[in-house]
Amino acid sequence: MKSAILGLLSFGSVVLASPERGDAGKTLDLAGVSAVVISGEASSVRLTTSTSAPYRATIGSRREGWFARWYSSWFANDCSLASDMKLEASTLRIDVAPSSWLDPSDCRVEISANIQPESSVSIDQAALQASMVGSFSTIAINSKAADVSLDGHASTVELKGDALRANLAFGSVRQDENIAITGKALDATLSFGQGVAVSYSVAATASFVDSTITNTAGAKPSVVIKGDFVRAIIR
Repeated sequence: MKSAILGLLSFGSVVLASPERGDAGKTLDLAGVSAVVISGEASSVRLTTSTSAPYRATIGSRREGWFARWYSSWFANDCSLASDMKLEASTLRIDVAPSSWLDPSDCRVEISANIQPESSVSIDQAALQASMVGSFSTIAINSKAADVSLDGHASTVELKGDALRANLAFGSVRQDENIAITGKALDATLSFGQGVAVSYSVAATASFVDSTITNTAGAKPSVVIKGDFVRAIIR
């Protein structure tokens, strides 16, 4: 009896002390894909358009929160594997499943995809952290809370959110850019480079606008920012 109890305690200590485990996740070949559509619950997204890397998408997850370090096989729910990732013709569709309310640890879904240049991106999620590097045709994001960054180019950018932080750095300007950022609390930084003519307008209940670029009516890039509380930096 004593040895059985000791064995059980030993097993329990191993389970409780087991570190956070990485999830294998899912991977899809994205050859021929020119559009990405993501919906559902919160996720962290990284999108690139590198021609020197395989066109591929991976979805996985990792544990966060108070119980992450003690997470064990006793709680087998994996929100990344419950999420749906599929191809429909030339479109990659991902629907992120919520974590179970019985889950003792936050399950953070992480999406990484390298897609062909000039692809379109559409994301509609409750909360989002998105990093995009490369050249895109359109970027449309709708989220209650979002942190969005772009390093590269997009002809059309539409960002909507209650609480939104955006850092958009255009490595090149083609004079076809239309950028619209709308929300309640906005913190936006936009960089276009030296000598670029930009038209911009900011409509807000309270705003702070810091711009080193003269507002040139009718010019492209065209920037329209609307919100209740806005901090905007344009360079």
